[in-house]
Amino acid sequence: MGRALTATRPGDPPTMHILYLHQYFATPTGQTGTRSYEFARRWAADGHRVTMLTSAAALTDADLGSSKRSLVTRVDIDSIEVVALNVGYRHSMGFARRLWAFFWFMLLATWFVIRTPGVDIVYATSTPLTIGVPALLARWARHRPYVFEVRDVWPAVPIEMEIIRNRAVIALLRCLERLIYRFAEAVITLSPGMAEMVGSAAPGGKRVEMIPNCADTDLFHPHVDATPTRRMCGWDGRFVCLHAGAMGRVNGLDCVVRAADHFRKDPDFLFVLLGEGSEKEALTAQRDRLGLQNLQIVKGIPKHDMPPVLAAADLGLLTVTDVPVLEHNSANKLFDYLSAGKPVVLSYGGWQREVLESAGAGLGCAMGDEAAFFANLAALYADEARRTEMGRNARRLALECYNRDLLAAQALKVIIEAAQDYPMLRRSDRI
Repeated sequence: MGRALTATRPGDPPTMHILYLHQYFATPTGQTGTRSYEFARRWAADGHRVTMLTSAAALTDADLGSSKRSLVTRVDIDSIEVVALNVGYRHSMGFARRLWAFFWFMLLATWFVIRTPGVDIVYATSTPLTIGVPALLARWARHRPYVFEVRDVWPAVPIEMEIIRNRAVIALLRCLERLIYRFAEAVITLSPGMAEMVGSAAPGGKRVEMIPNCADTDLFHPHVDATPTRRMCGWDGRFVCLHAGAMGRVNGLDCVVRAADHFRKDPDFLFVLLGEGSEKEALTAQRDRLGLQNLQIVKGIPKHDMPPVLAAADLGLLTVTDVPVLEHNSANKLFDYLSAGKPVVLSYGGWQREVLESAGAGLGCAMGDEAAFFANLAALYADEARRTEMGRNARRLALECYNRDLLAAQALKVIIEAAQDYPMLRRSDRI
């Protein structure tokens, strides 16, 4: 029997050892979202011990430093104890190789979870859904509670996109989804639609909290000098519509190619796709085949180098392929655009459209209605005063509704309450 959860001062919440499972953990030196980094470093600053179990896929040489690459690499990043398993993953991988990466990480993570002493609670964030397996084993074999965070509703997304068609595999994944929700002390989702979908699959009475992605209002802000970037990139005098992020099938970026084709006779319009992904080569080929001079497809850059690029754009683009479940997503790039004070134009509807249009920070349309998408772009191009007002509203929305300190504290509250409510921890048992 080890020590129970303890408070640092009378009246303070107890300090804990949180084992955070995120297969694609990244820091601002990388090119993807940093929600887990922002949450974990705040929890560590609050006095908790946070161990981040991840793969090395989204970590950079700056993160890993001089550590010798091996099956398991351990580094300290801003007081987060990072344990990186040597499991590769790239957006350009085919589906079969991605499945293998998910399965291999699941096995290694399960082994690590079972063998790691002194853990109070596990916090597992998807995707993939298989991240829930080591959390389940921590519950069943070591009697540790876990909180499960849903970033994308699996397996609904790959099923509706017809990536997974085998009925036996679908049934297995549905069963795993229900098991994960059933045994979680609480489930956190990133959008209202996700919360509804989880609620329909989880047992009655399951605690489901909606905590959206957060805005990095320190890194991104409206006061960055964009002049050097616009000059260097050849964007002077152009109306720059920027997509900054992944270029996968789910992102539906062929819509942006068609927008560039639609506006090809207007010399002011310039569309920019910045990032990496499995569809990048196909998008480039499509652009070249159509001879589009108003579409740039450029290499992704680290997040900490992004502020002048966002500042140089006139608006941010968010597109998805025409699959209804994707309207429930919570894309990192949306919150970066808001933080930078940029109007946002969506190629779809759902909760993000409602938020943007209610705040006067952007425009959306019905999914698949490309005529409306093009019309929204044209309307903002023609009205600079409206763009300016939308930019101010976007920044205000980021500051007031998507504050990182507030959202990290909300997630920590769920974790603390889940740990306190778990019977085994009330009896002071520890791994």
